Parts: sequence; structure tokens; C-alpha cells
Amino acid sequence: MDVSMRFLTDCAQMAQEIETARRDVAREIREFPTPFPVCDVHFTRLSEERSRLQRMAAALEAFCAAANSEAPPLINPRDTVYMPDGTKRYHPEPA
Repeated sequence: MDVSMRFLTDCAQMAQEIETARRDVAREIREFPTPFPVCDVHFTRLSEERSRLQRMAAALEAFCAAANSEAPPLINPRDTVYMPDGTKRYHPEPA
């Protein structure tokens, strides 16, 4: 599979933006005043954002590695595939 340098540059730029956001959230969590109650909405949001950014970074890394690979792409079994006729299927089909 031929992948253009622009695409790979875009992947690297997106990874850098995610990493910058992750560092900002980590800094904000470090600077969060203690002790904080378990029900603190702002801290919970920061924790969820940190997890979301980690998942995004992992997904982007896997996507960029797959895009630069000759192997066929792996699809999560829960991924929905929309067919040309407008119907949707799961690939692979659930057992």
C-alpha cells in the first residue's frame, strides 16, 4: 500500500496534538488541589479526558501503523460497516 508523505506527516501532527493535550490534562491533574472529594465533577472530567486521550493516541498509532503496512486492516468485531445499498452490517458478522 502506497501511503503519501503528507498522510504520514498528518498522522505525526495529530499524534503531537494529542500528546500536547494529554500533557496539559496531566499537568492540570497534578496541580489539582488536594484533598478532593470523590464526587468532584471537574476532577472526574479531567480523569475521563485523560483516558479518552490515551485511547485516541493508541487508536491513531494503530491506524498509522496499519496504513503504512502491507497487511490487510484489522477491524474491531463491533465495527459497523455501511453497505452501498444503505444497510449496515457488522464485520465480521457476530456469531
